[in-house]
Amino acid sequence: MVNSEKLYDLCICGAGYSGLVLAVKAARAGLLVCMVDLNQMVGRRILSTGNGRCNFTNSSMNQSFYYSNHNLDFITDNHQEIIDFFKELGVFYRDFDGYYYPITNQAKTIKEALENEVKDLSVELYLNDRVVDINCKDSFEIITHRNTLHSKNVVVATGGLAAATLGSSKFGYKIASKMGMKVTKLAPSLVGILSNERFLKDLGGVRAYGKVNYKNHSCEGEIQFNKDGVSGYPVMCISRFIGYDELDSNLGDLVIDFIPYLLDEELALELESRFKRSPQKTVSDALLGLCNEKVISVVLSNALIYSDTLVSKLDNKDIENLVQAFKYFNISINKTKGFDNAQVTAGGIDLNEIDLTSMESKKIKGLYFIGEVLDVDGICGGYNLTWAYTSADIAAKHIIKVNK
Repeated sequence: MVNSEKLYDLCICGAGYSGLVLAVKAARAGLLVCMVDLNQMVGRRILSTGNGRCNFTNSSMNQSFYYSNHNLDFITDNHQEIIDFFKELGVFYRDFDGYYYPITNQAKTIKEALENEVKDLSVELYLNDRVVDINCKDSFEIITHRNTLHSKNVVVATGGLAAATLGSSKFGYKIASKMGMKVTKLAPSLVGILSNERFLKDLGGVRAYGKVNYKNHSCEGEIQFNKDGVSGYPVMCISRFIGYDELDSNLGDLVIDFIPYLLDEELALELESRFKRSPQKTVSDALLGLCNEKVISVVLSNALIYSDTLVSKLDNKDIENLVQAFKYFNISINKTKGFDNAQVTAGGIDLNEIDLTSMESKKIKGLYFIGEVLDVDGICGGYNLTWAYTSADIAAKHIIKVNK
């Protein structure tokens, strides 16, 4: 049990990415800082970001890459600031078309750089120690499984419901609700979907370029097919909408355009030209180069055309069927892969409850919320880590100003 008389300037509940950034900034300013986390190490989830490579920011940066029930005009382009922050920690970057990774291409580089800095700054760490409650008295009382801590300010950086095996937590939402703050609906985001379509067995392991459409939402990129579902960049980016519809039992279908670079009419002309040019080719050979060959095989099956059919035997109706099959490839959705497999949580603490110039609760002075626990989620590409940094930076500036 820790000495209950000790009073910290700042207690951060959660030692993930946003919490670590905040700890570095606050401790550098001379504040007495502690961190509490249920994991045995800091920054555990960082290790899984960017497929283990940690895409920590992006050169294309503004509010249009994020979703929320609140206006996000306060999100601006700060990617160079983030690059400079990590350079101060000794981390150089690699730029892949505006997607920034550590030069080592290892997420552990980011995790260890932040960890080493908080240790060098003498931030006190209470690990393997779950926060169970926060009480607001003259100062804040932070009750954990092992300790009772006291602090002038508390920041909740406990993340959301995504990736339970890496230490996700409902705690932030519970504390917000306890303090009378509204929490929106929560859904898994940046997550794959499951389907019972039989043709997925033939497409398992295939990566194919295309445009994925779900109701009024669409995204283009490399689609990854599994034997039981679909994932990949475009699916992940629109998965939050599927997650919400799953909550409401209102699921639609995915519709994939495998030839997004041609309009329907252009594809019809292209097919007609290919078939006239090589009438003795099989249809599968004539379609070579339009998209992945396994996709072509499944598309032909959906169009009710045998792959060894000579193109000279095809008519205009067959071309119409092929255009439909390539451009409007339908996949029924069973459900998402859920929070356990999601990279981030859609929804969270309503931003109307937060002073967005400080990340402080409008109801409880000295209580702050940052990162995934708030109702902000981004698409793939370093946006969620950028939001984690941005919210931590806003909170840090205010807390430092108040305590100085």
